[in-house]
Amino acid sequence: MSSATRQVGIPSGIFLDPTLMATGLSAAKVYSQPAAELARLTKAGVLFKVARGYYAAVPINKRNTNWRPSLETLSAGVCNAVHGPGNGALWGLSAARIHGALPRAIAIGYVSGPTQHRPIELQSGSGTVEFRKRNMHRLDLQFLDTELGPVLVTSIDQTILDLSAQSFINAQDLRAEAVKMLMGMTSIDRLMALAIRVRGQAAFARVRKLQSDAHS
Repeated sequence: MSSATRQVGIPSGIFLDPTLMATGLSAAKVYSQPAAELARLTKAGVLFKVARGYYAAVPINKRNTNWRPSLETLSAGVCNAVHGPGNGALWGLSAARIHGALPRAIAIGYVSGPTQHRPIELQSGSGTVEFRKRNMHRLDLQFLDTELGPVLVTSIDQTILDLSAQSFINAQDLRAEAVKMLMGMTSIDRLMALAIRVRGQAAFARVRKLQSDAHS
């Protein structure tokens, strides 16, 4: 990251390593007037303002373009900035999107972490990031890469159980749609094993009913 950022005149020290996210607090480690410097770099096109107080480095090959990261990428960046890299995770429909199980774009980014946080409105009407306090040690998580650096995401099986934690409204429920697609990426035995481990038997039963209804 440091060699790439030096090429565009951004001190690598302003970022939350190993991500490409910066905040006023992280920039204060380098700049005496972080707000002014972040505004200057944004105006120069080398930073992208994600939300009030949150910034991302624009990839060198995306400069001078209308680069706009996906909602999931922005949510991943905000997740790392709020909770610290490796402490929070994308979950729910955001995790389903990252896993490629929900082709339709959504307007909310779903983030979980060890502490609660107010929702964050993203710049230019890109959407809203909503937070949920969870015991991260009880979740089955994996690291995935994004344009803004690595982020923890609930595994495919954990995502299925999370989306099935409450009854589905109907077969057209986005959660149901995502679960059906995610089930094609795992096995019922793997899902059952995780359900037993994380006490998600009720969610597992909903998945089985969803599958049964789909074949009836």
